[in-house]
Amino acid sequence: MRERTDIHELLLLKLTGGLNAEDEAEVDALIRKDAKVAATWKDLQQFFLEDEQRRKDFETMSAAEIMEGVRERREYYKPARFPFKKLLIAAALVGAGAFGIYQFTKTNHNSKVLADSRKQIPPKSVYLELENGEIFDLSRNEQHYSIEEGNVTLNTSHNTLTFIADRNNSGLNKLVVPPGKDYSIRLADGTEIRMNAGSTLQFPFGFNGRTREVTLSGEAYVKVATAAEQPFTIHTPATTIQVLGTEFNVNTYNADKAAVSLVQGAVKVLAGKEEVVLKPGFEAEYTTQKGINTRPFDKNNVLSWLEGKYTFNKTPLKDIIPILERWYDVKIVPDNPAVAEKTINGQIDKSEGIGSFLESLEIIRSAEYYYKNDTIHIK
Repeated sequence: MRERTDIHELLLLKLTGGLNAEDEAEVDALIRKDAKVAATWKDLQQFFLEDEQRRKDFETMSAAEIMEGVRERREYYKPARFPFKKLLIAAALVGAGAFGIYQFTKTNHNSKVLADSRKQIPPKSVYLELENGEIFDLSRNEQHYSIEEGNVTLNTSHNTLTFIADRNNSGLNKLVVPPGKDYSIRLADGTEIRMNAGSTLQFPFGFNGRTREVTLSGEAYVKVATAAEQPFTIHTPATTIQVLGTEFNVNTYNADKAAVSLVQGAVKVLAGKEEVVLKPGFEAEYTTQKGINTRPFDKNNVLSWLEGKYTFNKTPLKDIIPILERWYDVKIVPDNPAVAEKTINGQIDKSEGIGSFLESLEIIRSAEYYYKNDTIHIK
């Protein structure tokens, strides 16, 4: 077993399912042999799982987020390193109990600094979180990772993740694209998904069942590989999209709205008790208030983000602000509600930076701006 510096880290890894079979067997043996460790294990289970609110908090935090809090706490106290066999002695010397770890972890679980087995991932990086909690920084191109568990090889090149894996490796992994970034992935079946800023995709390394299923939040352009005997399904927070072989755009940024815009092929969109089959050139928009509505869509508007652009036609500034915040990873606040209602015509080119848009806004809508506490204010 790898060296650990805190018995609580081992026990939390066990609680979150982050130990491999060999390590878990050793931890179980330690629990059986040492009363203090057994008592700590019991306290952890009771503290995290028996209280309803703490259980909800615990369930919404990934293993990586929980363990990051423990690692940060450990770095702060900087205890001496020792091998696993000495944990029996160290268990009685650990100063912080389960409550202390919970409080520290809960206040730090939103940290953007995540760690894998070798390094810390810089903030604002694209990363992949495996089913077992391991995290890999994908922001640097031409990287190769070999994962023994599941016999997986990851490759990153040209802002795209590809992989080679066992077809039966069907556990769910999570690809996270933060604000300010975009990223692509090629799935095991050849399906290509290009993800816009602030998006997340859950997917397996292998599709070994009767269907191919993934879960998406945010926005993505999808080219589904044809496999009539194995339908492809995308789950979103509000809808389910069933396809056979097609290209379409999915936008789920708003919690109460989702839009599916079909470029070619055919898709069936299901939301609540409603369903609709789309034809190319049409989009289905679902809202919790109005259900599913279909209409033609303008490719120049819907798909321009693929070229690093956004096109607007009489669009209120309040609807443009979330796009700017995702694209440039900034915070924007309109000081005057009337300013937020002003409509904009034109196009944003991502490569020109947010300054160009703000200057144009100042000219065409007489809306001045200023910076305060890392926030852009528009007045």
